Amino acid sequence: MKSVLEDIVNASPVIVFVWKEEDRWPVEFVSKNISLFGYTPNDFISGTLRYSDIIHPDDLEMVTDEVEKHLESGDEKFNLTYRVLTGKKDVRWVEERTMIHHNPDNTYYEGIIMDITSRKMEEKKIIDGALEMKKALETVINASPVIVFLWRAEDDWPVEFVSENITQFGYEVEEFTSDKLVYGDIVHPDDIEKVRQGMARCVAEGNREFTKEYRILTKDGNVRWVDERTKIQQNDTGDVTYLQGIIVDITERKNVENALYLEEKRHEALLKLYAMSDSSIQEIMDYAREQAVSLTESKIGFLAFLDETETNYAVISWSNGKQSSDKAPAESYSIWDEALYHRTPIMNNEYLTDKDTDPKLIQRNLSVPIFEGGRIAGIVGVANKGQDYTSTDVRQLKLLMQGMWNIIQQKLADEELYQYMEDLKKSSEIKSVLSDVIKNSPAVVFIWWAEEDWPVEFVSENVTQFGYTVDDFLSGKLVYADIVHPYDLKRVQNELAKRIDAGQTDFNQEYRIMTKFGDVRWIDERTFIKYDENGTVTYLQGIIVDITERKHSDDFMHLQYDLDSVLSSATSNGEIFNRLLDLALKITPLDSGALYLVDDKTGDLNLVAHHGLSEQFVNSTSHYERNSVHTRLVMSGQAVYKHHSELSAITTGKNLRYEGLHGTAIIPIRYHNEIIAALYLSSHSEYEIPDKSRHDLETIAKQIGKVLSNMHKEASAQKEISDLQILIDNVKEGITVTDKKGALLYTNKILEKWIRYSADELKKMDITDIYPLRYRHVLDSVNKPINQNRPYSEDIRLYSSTGREIPCRVTFKNIKWNEKDCILGIYEHINTSATSIHDT
Repeated sequence: MKSVLEDIVNASPVIVFVWKEEDRWPVEFVSKNISLFGYTPNDFISGTLRYSDIIHPDDLEMVTDEVEKHLESGDEKFNLTYRVLTGKKDVRWVEERTMIHHNPDNTYYEGIIMDITSRKMEEKKIIDGALEMKKALETVINASPVIVFLWRAEDDWPVEFVSENITQFGYEVEEFTSDKLVYGDIVHPDDIEKVRQGMARCVAEGNREFTKEYRILTKDGNVRWVDERTKIQQNDTGDVTYLQGIIVDITERKNVENALYLEEKRHEALLKLYAMSDSSIQEIMDYAREQAVSLTESKIGFLAFLDETETNYAVISWSNGKQSSDKAPAESYSIWDEALYHRTPIMNNEYLTDKDTDPKLIQRNLSVPIFEGGRIAGIVGVANKGQDYTSTDVRQLKLLMQGMWNIIQQKLADEELYQYMEDLKKSSEIKSVLSDVIKNSPAVVFIWWAEEDWPVEFVSENVTQFGYTVDDFLSGKLVYADIVHPYDLKRVQNELAKRIDAGQTDFNQEYRIMTKFGDVRWIDERTFIKYDENGTVTYLQGIIVDITERKHSDDFMHLQYDLDSVLSSATSNGEIFNRLLDLALKITPLDSGALYLVDDKTGDLNLVAHHGLSEQFVNSTSHYERNSVHTRLVMSGQAVYKHHSELSAITTGKNLRYEGLHGTAIIPIRYHNEIIAALYLSSHSEYEIPDKSRHDLETIAKQIGKVLSNMHKEASAQKEISDLQILIDNVKEGITVTDKKGALLYTNKILEKWIRYSADELKKMDITDIYPLRYRHVLDSVNKPINQNRPYSEDIRLYSSTGREIPCRVTFKNIKWNEKDCILGIYEHINTSATSIHDT
């Protein structure tokens, strides 16, 4: 029986041990199948090895502690799992099951160990996979604003699973998983059909992915834009079973895109208004009213100016063509009068008309007062937008109308102020009259003494728009030169001196001044120079008008002009890239940066131009691979504005030399929704890129995208021409193109080889130079009326430069070459002997 048991044990994976309770556990007995680990029983019984010698060094302390703990606790048996080393030093996992025996003389252990390495590896795979999946899910699900969905492929997509952050839209998970709601219930009614059709088309075409941007409704009824990206899952038979995807809230991005578009449209409108200096006030009003309708996507527009009492409309512009310069009571236009009475913008998105009017005339409306100081100077109103009016509409109307009002006031000031001052300059009431005329105008009136730095004799009260008080100047604490920008002061002084030396009576100049708060403002000064009877200048009287917004628009137009001239004057791609970068760096306060192109094949970013950066920095940032953080930041499609240290920490992963960069912009460059390049721009002086500069940069980036796209198209076209030339040069027929007088305009390589002339020699020749006299009638036949519209062929011979005659069959055809009437000749060699023309 003992022999049978030993055979069973030795044939099994279970190894039997008897250990002594001594240092390092000497072995009293071990079964023969210890050979599974590369040992023999004698290795242990002889004392050459003790059991602790084969326990993995990293596990030995743990095993020792566990054994001692069980001994101290008086346990009779215990189980352990740990690693051992085989005779070949391979690592194997074992499970030990041991019983403790206590005798009066000693303590020993009886136990078995089993190799569980395969099980451990499987467990590790499962655990690693679970951990990896858990980590991935946590990253995707818990990182707002990504919301994970698993939809069943049924009508309007019932929800099998949704992540808990669906609460950001006001919903609970249970509302979907309990089938109280299907996903289609929260898609905006105006978008649901587009989403259904898009998904159906995607499935029908066999696509495995579906992407769509559309609107959803939150639980409290608000509208949010989302970007859906979904994987379409199919079973073994190809039927769609589930849709697994994510939605991301992109409302802010959509709002920014819309805001940028509206800002650009408003800038264009203001530029047009500034250019309407010769137009009437009614024409300016009509244009401003049309732009108000366009900016707010409305159907109806109303614009009116009020008289001084704020009770009568003095000038009115209607979108239906109604105009009036006669006074009309404000209450006769009651649809707009709430803004007048409440002195604040009024939005009405649930407007109901009176019963005696067409109920479809007005669905919603917005009216905004136009202020001049504390007085309401006018009302602008719009109506019947396709969706609710918002604060963005209010802002656009305010800015547009304030710009229009400033233009009208400047126009009035230019036309009337000079006459007022001439009529009243000797009157003791000049100050009060001037104050009444312009106290609420953007034009600030000055009278300066013709002395150094221009002490101020008079200034209108509205100088407060620049932070100063009248007393600041009249008390002598400030002279006018104190507020002129230091960089412009010398120029203004020189220009005025030139006008005076020339005996001129007027002086116009645009320059910068400093407000009391340190801000820089551009102003337009228009001054009359006053002389006494001896021709000596006594004083200067004039106005200054804040033109900062117009100047900003003008500067931006110059940048646009510079962009248009880049391609026309540059001689190489490298020069174009450098000029595009220089153009972007004209935006204040940027002074350094780089331009990168996206590689069409690899998706990597490659630096093509740089400015204001050290060589070491450029070398370290000249290339970013497709999967780098840097490239992924660009390919997200969003402009990024941060301090350079923040961007450097998350993108480079390198210890770059300190470059002294602060405010930094990363701006993707698109063309037709494809990101083709990126601008990386920084300032050494400013810690943040101003909002105004951000708008300009993103607009310039759009234009640069067009330039780069055109470069790509031209390069492709040039390659096509080159390929075509290679094709023509390798045909077996000779080719000529001549004008109607016979001058050779083009010959291909094979013809040049036949007749032994170079291309340059042939361009100076006439086609008759290569025709023997007896064949020149052929050339005349081509232009006969009967042959004008069809090919003409005949066998002829050509003269080579060596005097040899070459037999050919020529076919002539009338063609257009560089938009001129020309003749195409195709010459096919006729073999009259065994010797080829290519051998002669």
